[in-house]
Amino acid sequence: MPTRPRVRHAVIAALLGAALVGCTPPATVGQARSAGATTSSETSPSEPTTTPKPYLTTTPTLEVTGEAVKPGTKLKFGEQAIIPFYSHYAKGVIGLTVTVESVKAPDADIEGLPLKDEDKAKLRGKNFFFVREKLTNVDGSNMAEVYAPILTAKTKSGGWPGSLLGAGNADVTGCEGESFAPKDFSTKGAVFESCRLHFGVASDPITSLAYTTQPYESADSRAVTWRNK
Repeated sequence: MPTRPRVRHAVIAALLGAALVGCTPPATVGQARSAGATTSSETSPSEPTTTPKPYLTTTPTLEVTGEAVKPGTKLKFGEQAIIPFYSHYAKGVIGLTVTVESVKAPDADIEGLPLKDEDKAKLRGKNFFFVREKLTNVDGSNMAEVYAPILTAKTKSGGWPGSLLGAGNADVTGCEGESFAPKDFSTKGAVFESCRLHFGVASDPITSLAYTTQPYESADSRAVTWRNK
């Protein structure tokens, strides 16, 4: 059986109560975040000792060209979208595939979350929704250390599932690991898999996920959206 991807999730207990019954949509985050490390190699004294990061403080303009899907594209869970993307090092395109798994939240996993007892109680009997992302380096651009996209999730009722955001770490069985791509995510065909934790009730599962980062937008007609059918 293949090892499931691991992802870290930050937690703010104060958000938990509202999130159980629905919350505001998540703010869009940048594609490249600092992973607190640089890539180095053996060089001569006259050469730089670190790989340049032209987009460390500057956001490049991304355009929909070539294989990239157009704004407003609709796909099914499990289908790949080619999207413009960038890291601190380069811009290029990646293939993004998303799926959702719903599981009953185990008491042992709830107990292990860094939350207050009253907040843990609100999670008991609920479901975990695992949003799994598979990123494929399509063109060989240096996408080392990119941050896995935060997608806008909506449920069957049209609301938003709960999520754990803020400061701290939360791992649950089946959805654990890192949200930053490894340093070797820089060659054509390289794959990075991540998982993001949401929660809610089994009768109101996540039915759509939208990518809204530029060159796409939050409007349904300008986003790239995956649906369960």
